[in-house]
Order: sequence, then C-alpha cells, then structure tokens
Amino acid sequence: MPTMKTADELIASVDATLDGWRVALDSSLSHGKETVALEAAAAADNKKTYLWEDSDKYFERLATFKPDTYFAKPLAISPLVCAAFGWENVGRDIIKCTHKQCKAALCIKFHPALDKESHANLCAKYLNLLASSHKDVCPFQSFAKRSLKVMERKSKTNNAVIIDVEEENSNEPASLMDRVESALKCSTVDLYVPPYMLPLCNEMKRFEDFTGDGSVTKQSVEEGAIKIQRQIDAKGAVGVEMPDVVSTYCREVLSDPNTELFDKSENCSRDAYMLSAFGWSLCDEDGSAGDVMGAVMKCNLCLSKSVLASAAPTMNAESPKKKKRRIDTLKEANIKVLESHRAYCPNVSGFARGVSDQSKPGWKVVLSNLRK
Repeated sequence: MPTMKTADELIASVDATLDGWRVALDSSLSHGKETVALEAAAAADNKKTYLWEDSDKYFERLATFKPDTYFAKPLAISPLVCAAFGWENVGRDIIKCTHKQCKAALCIKFHPALDKESHANLCAKYLNLLASSHKDVCPFQSFAKRSLKVMERKSKTNNAVIIDVEEENSNEPASLMDRVESALKCSTVDLYVPPYMLPLCNEMKRFEDFTGDGSVTKQSVEEGAIKIQRQIDAKGAVGVEMPDVVSTYCREVLSDPNTELFDKSENCSRDAYMLSAFGWSLCDEDGSAGDVMGAVMKCNLCLSKSVLASAAPTMNAESPKKKKRRIDTLKEANIKVLESHRAYCPNVSGFARGVSDQSKPGWKVVLSNLRK
C-alpha cells in the first residue's frame, strides 16, 4: 500500500501543483500577448501597404467588370470606383474585396420600379458600403472612407478639397497623399479627377493640365498619336468619323469651326491625332491584333477595345471564321471615337460629383486644353 502523506506534504504538493499551473498560465498568457502584438503589428503593416497605389492591381480588378455581370450602374459606383476601392466583379451584380484578409462581398442591384429619389438614396447607401463593408484589417477600408470623406467635403465647400490633420498623419504611404496634395496645390480651379484616382492611371494627368498652354495634354496626345500613326502606315487603316457633338462643341465653345486643333501635329495624321485625343491607344497585348482586319485600339481608362478598320481588308481563305469570331469579341468592328467607350468612361461621362451629379465629359476637357 502507498505511504500516507502528512498534511504538510499534501499542502506542499498542492502548492507545487498550483505553482506549475501558474507558470504554465503565465507562459500561455505571455505567448498570447506576443501573438496579439504580432497580429496587431501585421495589421498595422497591412494598413501601410501600397495596394491602393498599385495601378497594375487596380487594372486587374477593373478588368473583371463585364457588361453582362455589372451592367448600367450609376456613375458614383461605376467599375472605376469599385476597383479603386479594392473590389472585383465575381458574378452578376456581385463584387468581392480582393484583399486576402478581407474577402468581403456585396450585391449591387437596383429594382427597376424604384423612382429617381429612391434610386439615388440606394446608390448613396451602396457607395458608403464600398468603404464600410471592408473588414477592419483591410487596408482598403480606411483608404475608401477617407477618400469618400474628402469627396463629400469637396462638394460641400464649392469643390475646394481640404486635407485635414487626421489625413496628413494617416498610416498610408506619404507618396499617395503627397501626389494628391501636390495636384491640389497646383490648381487654382476645381480638380477634375477625384483625388484617390490620380495615382492609378497616368493618362488622367491630361485632365489635370495646370499649364497655361496645355502642354501636358498636347504632349500626351502627340505621343499617343505617333504610335497610332505607325499602325495606320503599316495596315492602311483610315476612316475615323468626327461626331457631330464634337463639331458643334468646337464651333460654339472653342471657336474652332474647322476643328483645326486636330491638324496641329506635323508627325501624324488627323485620324491618329483624333483617336489619341479621345482616349484611344494601340492595344499592346500579345496577339491582340494578330487575326483582325485593322489595328486593335484600347481605352486605358475603361479598357474598351475596338478595331480601326483597314482601308483594304483582306481575308485569309483558310480561316475566315476565325477572323470573324475575333472581331466579334471586340466592342465594335469599326471604331467610333465616343460611342466605342464604355458608358462609365471618364472620356465620355466625366466623373461622379456625388450621387446625382457629374462633371463634364473628359473629351471636352482635353479639347479645351489642346485649344490653349
């Protein structure tokens, strides 16, 4: 039989057991605190990420929005806005955050029976959800909330954007806010592009040309036109039509009845210059123009594609069906400088100013700069 322990021995044994529990518990708590600290540090690092500045990732998200899965949405919650705030289109009316620690999802849908006021109210709610639906750990949450706050303040202060101390001391990379603030400080007029979109696409700079002679816009259009001209020379593409609305604007607003602003370049044709001015560039994706009759054009803002048809199209007798299918995958087989853009493209629709208002079309801004 085991030897009976005395009371003192039992007490000592209990104390030893309790001491062991305390050590184990303290170790567990210490480890837990370290884990929490590490997770907090990781979350802080995530909030310092450059995700919202990464234009490549932005365009990857934007490319997921298709006409058949995200159709006829208000400009305030267009694919450009959704993509800028970290969302991708994963199904019909369904968007999902791309950040691996968030993965929030939203259904953006409007009942056709809604009246104008109800439609606007629902749009405002969706716009706020684009920010608030992100998880706290998601870097897009604070960025989207701050961006919407700036835009709201902008509309309430006669379009004068104010960056307050809270925003200046944010955990976001200085480069983003510096670039936005730099653009704001250089402008004596209303900023056309929403500040949060400025770092995402270089072509938006032509909308914010603060030079007195429009030199930034002119250089951007000229460089794009020269590249297009090379394709025109190689494939013989011709026949870009001038929209009536453009002719009217040039005549009545810009005092340019003969639209001479498209004839200023000595290095390219009127067609090439016009295409570049209206936001079109050569599609540089591999194989994109390999089996179509003409040059494939692309808008770098809305990602629409179209074909600048060849003057003398030739069909390969061995694969005519293949060529026809390829053209059908593009928006149009004969480019129209305005209509071939997607409806939410800044070149044709401008940017949303709140839920129920929008700026003038981007092409008017560009032409005004070219006319300087």
